[in-house]
Amino acid sequence: MNHRNVLPFRAIGCAVLVLASLAGAASAQSQPRQIRMVVPFSPGGPADLIARKLGERLGPQMDATVIIDNRPGANGVIGVQAVAKAAPDGSTLLFATSGMLTISPVLYKDLSYDPLKDLSPIGRVVANGSALLVGRQLPANNMKEFVAYAQKSSAPVAIGSAGTGNITHLYMELMKDATRGNFVHVPYKGVAPALTDVMGGQIAGVFVDLPAALPLLQSGRVKALGLVGAERSASAPDIPTIAEQGYPGVDGVSWFGVLGPAGMSADRVAAVHAALGRALAEPELVKALKDIGSQPALDQPAEMAALMRSEQARWAQLIKARNIQVD
Repeated sequence: MNHRNVLPFRAIGCAVLVLASLAGAASAQSQPRQIRMVVPFSPGGPADLIARKLGERLGPQMDATVIIDNRPGANGVIGVQAVAKAAPDGSTLLFATSGMLTISPVLYKDLSYDPLKDLSPIGRVVANGSALLVGRQLPANNMKEFVAYAQKSSAPVAIGSAGTGNITHLYMELMKDATRGNFVHVPYKGVAPALTDVMGGQIAGVFVDLPAALPLLQSGRVKALGLVGAERSASAPDIPTIAEQGYPGVDGVSWFGVLGPAGMSADRVAAVHAALGRALAEPELVKALKDIGSQPALDQPAEMAALMRSEQARWAQLIKARNIQVD
């Protein structure tokens, strides 16, 4: 062996170790210690409640403080824009509904964002069942009785929604197709006023996500006639699906997802996704979500992007067929 070459190689090895150590330290320092999670809703609603429960668990998993930043208004546009314009360093995340990502892009011709171009999908995080709620005074306790009631009515039976083109409206259109029932759509500015009129008897029913529906069902103020989708919810196993009652086709899942600004690195997306997975595996969070009507449903970033594309295409077809337009 040529001993004159041993020291230089050892020196090079030590230098590589030092550089790797410095790179690791720099990478750790670059991780955001404060994460802003933008929620495009006012405080206190189901979306805000779920985002806060998730944020409480996500922070420790990322060794960071997660701050919920409520940015309501313009059907979510204000909140989405705030994230789309943020630095793609993982310090700003979006907690968005499926409607903002899959319905708004095909409903609003002048929408200021394209979720597939202006955002980085990280993962769908929770799925919510949706139920058709009716007033206690309505003489129907299941879908067959409700359809029969509508057919006997001298005027179309009014079904409310949270607004024209909202997923609650699209569920109603699917129900009309499935039942061939005598129903008419009545749009509201949000689901809360529609529910008020359901309980007061001004309209017959409205589709509502389980996180908002369960408290009303538990208090006995409304009745649930059926769930959207192919399976019953673990949060409300006693509510049958509309499909199992003989009316298939009322399908869909209302979900919430986490995204970042476009341009996030694959490593940063993977880090946030892994932290979400660890948070959603915690039994306390799983129970808390189930108790309010939500189920953990984490998928991969690529799967979320594919889901967004497929649901956009599906809802676009229905919106075009019904000529649904907004001002």
